[in-house]
Amino acid sequence: MKKLTIIIPIFNESESIFKLIDEIKYEFRNSIPQILIVDDGSDDDFHTKVKKINLKNIIIVYHQKNLGKCKAMYTGIQKSPNELICTIDGDGQNPPYEIKNLVEFWRKLPTVKKKNFLICGNRKKRQDTFIKKLSSKIANKVRKYILKDDCNDTACALKLFNRSDYLKIKYFKNMHRFLPALFKIRNCQIFNVLVDDRARKAGISKYAFNNRFWIGIIDLIKVWILINKEKNNG
Repeated sequence: MKKLTIIIPIFNESESIFKLIDEIKYEFRNSIPQILIVDDGSDDDFHTKVKKINLKNIIIVYHQKNLGKCKAMYTGIQKSPNELICTIDGDGQNPPYEIKNLVEFWRKLPTVKKKNFLICGNRKKRQDTFIKKLSSKIANKVRKYILKDDCNDTACALKLFNRSDYLKIKYFKNMHRFLPALFKIRNCQIFNVLVDDRARKAGISKYAFNNRFWIGIIDLIKVWILINKEKNNG
């Protein structure tokens, strides 16, 4: 089996990231995968706390300033020593046992389908505020209708894919919100796997209605144009 790297982008998540690391180690206690944390310019006490934990199987990469979740993900994937990648949020809302479920789904795929794929977590019952759930639901429906990306919940951070497929995509800001469409245009098959979601227990969300919905609509138009250009060029 391919070796796995779990990518965790964080920004001021010191109240949740260490519990998340402990959970991952517990879930994978028989064979702990590589954990790669990208600290995206945090100004909390993460730098102090991280010095007190066992960093075996953990890589920490630092951005000197906050560049955004998308860039943090991209940095982590670039730095990964392994080909199989799973992304997860650092706020603790994605249960680490769901990483195992995505990997198990991948293991059961026919060999030919393991080469070009994107496995997306699809939250069964999202634990968030009404506004977040409403804006996400509308954005998902609009995005899926326009891009036909075969994904039910692209905002879910839990995703499993090959590093090489991801790095074939030319980086642009907010591309992480449209990975299913960007993978599909490169002949990758999209799979949806139902996953649990948990309420945030620490820290605060870095996103509000405006930077989730309106910016998402603008990005959607850009991605639609990009995809159609690639189709025409292909």
